[in-house]
Amino acid sequence: MLVGLSFPSCSKEKLEAQIPAYIAIDHFNLTTNTSTQGSASEKIVDAWVYVNDDLLGVYTLPAKIPVLAEGVRNLKIYAGIKENGIGSTRVRYLMYTPYDEQVNFVVGETITINPDITYQSSLQFPFLEDFENASLPFSYHANSDTDLTKSAIDVFEGDFSGRVFLTPSMSFFEMQTTTLTSLPTNGAPIALEFDYKCNETMLVGIYAGTEQLSLVFINPTTSWNKIYVNLTGIVSSRPNAGSYKVYFGILDVPSLPFLTANPELYFDNMKIVHF
Repeated sequence: MLVGLSFPSCSKEKLEAQIPAYIAIDHFNLTTNTSTQGSASEKIVDAWVYVNDDLLGVYTLPAKIPVLAEGVRNLKIYAGIKENGIGSTRVRYLMYTPYDEQVNFVVGETITINPDITYQSSLQFPFLEDFENASLPFSYHANSDTDLTKSAIDVFEGDFSGRVFLTPSMSFFEMQTTTLTSLPTNGAPIALEFDYKCNETMLVGIYAGTEQLSLVFINPTTSWNKIYVNLTGIVSSRPNAGSYKVYFGILDVPSLPFLTANPELYFDNMKIVHF
């Protein structure tokens, strides 16, 4: 017995791969009001791309991104960072505005966009330090062997940076920011940003009231780097502390000896920002 099999017909057009339009992104352009928001230094590594509010993908910069769309669409591009400086923790940085425009996509053509962004208008900046002023807003642990000073030896921006230098006879350094009493404890985003350069592992943490909490270890780097430290969880976990201070420290201990006889830390463009 013969059994007849039938197959649905497929047009040649349907079998051919759809030709995309493309978006080329090299970098973001961040602008700030320097008097109220501080420096425009950034370390944006990814673009989070949405077309008509659908996530197209997350792309490491620079990127050429295929878009299977034609005609006018809403395009949103958010800046992506390495949270706490960790490569495996890449997130959308909520403090920056997205690029948001209507874009006409044409099949086979490339649109080059370097998104213009700034800080969200509703943000607060309770701590800003560019190390250019005569006085510095830091206090020090009672056992700290040295203090931070202004320095023109190695500067990221402007005329000065903050420098910490330990001689071979020194083994401990810790400084703290001014006391912060208005940080949100309801889970609203809080971030610490700063540019740095160091030849020794550095610890960043929080004093919640009198309780000292470590947060992230920062590895040495021979060139200037920028880090975004997420303070949200650690502050929200201590809602009754009343006040908070960020601290920065290094300690020479037998199990983790200093990498160099003369540890140096450099800081620039330090800020704390929150909604």
